[in-house]
Amino acid sequence: MKKTYLGFLLLLFPISSIAAVCDHVWFHLAGVSKHVEVYEPNEYTRYKRQTHPGMGVECQNGKFTLSAGEFVNSLDRPFQYLTAAKDIFAVRDLKLFAGVLAGEYGRTELEPLRLVSPVVYLEYHYKMFGINFFALPPARGFNDYAIFFTQFKVGF
Repeated sequence: MKKTYLGFLLLLFPISSIAAVCDHVWFHLAGVSKHVEVYEPNEYTRYKRQTHPGMGVECQNGKFTLSAGEFVNSLDRPFQYLTAAKDIFAVRDLKLFAGVLAGEYGRTELEPLRLVSPVVYLEYHYKMFGINFFALPPARGFNDYAIFFTQFKVGF
């Protein structure tokens, strides 16, 4: 987790310049997940955890959002992510986004994996607090289960 905190400090360093470009900046805190088995489980897909400590930053500008950060994934490994999405539907404080998630983690210490996946998520916020509900499809050989992930965030 030391790399996580170092990466977070590097993310916070340019916050003032990020805030100048973004309409709204969010700080991602942590998340919880639910996994739905689709294929036969194997030694790598037997998830261990459904709570995911981590942190990240999200920049919203008009109908577009860009976020990056790191959290501990279901296999108890650090997962670095970058998400780019577009607001495709909005009603008051509820928005539906569609985009792409790119990430990297290792099944083992020496075996890094890279993921690029479509992502759909629903965002709800009230004043300075928000929540994202993600849905990720299964990807045979990478994650043999659909993932539903809830992420908590604070605006500043």
